[in-house]
Amino acid sequence: MIEPRKYIIVAALEIETPGLELFAPVFFTGVGKVNAAIKMCEAILLYQPALVINYGSAGTVGSNRGLLRVDTFVQWDIDVRGLGIPRGVTPYSEESLPKAKGIVLASGDTFVTNSAQQLTGLDIAVDIIDMEAYALYKACEHHKTPFVCYKYVTDATDANASTDWMENVAKGSALFSQLLDEQYGPSLLL
Repeated sequence: MIEPRKYIIVAALEIETPGLELFAPVFFTGVGKVNAAIKMCEAILLYQPALVINYGSAGTVGSNRGLLRVDTFVQWDIDVRGLGIPRGVTPYSEESLPKAKGIVLASGDTFVTNSAQQLTGLDIAVDIIDMEAYALYKACEHHKTPFVCYKYVTDATDANASTDWMENVAKGSALFSQLLDEQYGPSLLL
């Protein structure tokens, strides 16, 4: 275990996080990228953390299961190909589509039930999908605050995704609690 750190946990919904308040302050953003960006900035200003840890649920595009640490972030639902800009890239920004490294997470403001259809034209291999992590990552990058992200796979982004998500959304919290205990310890912000 490393020394305790000054960190917060950020999640979209309380249903995803039973028991995590024993490790660190847990800040809830609500669903979607806009809510996530606004609430992430508020949390950074309020807590001034040395680290932000995002935990939440995600759907898998392939065979990934369990608790995963995310390495690469992209927003799948920005699509300005009509202006010659690759899907997933914000126009007139300094960014480009990232190179896939480790687990690739794509965020978008749609609950995905057909990943093959909804990711068409995105030129990066995606492993998992959520609705907030890209915005959280970008807000932390803007505030120069270190960010790590863990997602528990709840569904297969298919026709059963909503039922599977409801059945599995709280199941990853115990695994994530164990990871926090072993790798981070309690936050100094408690």
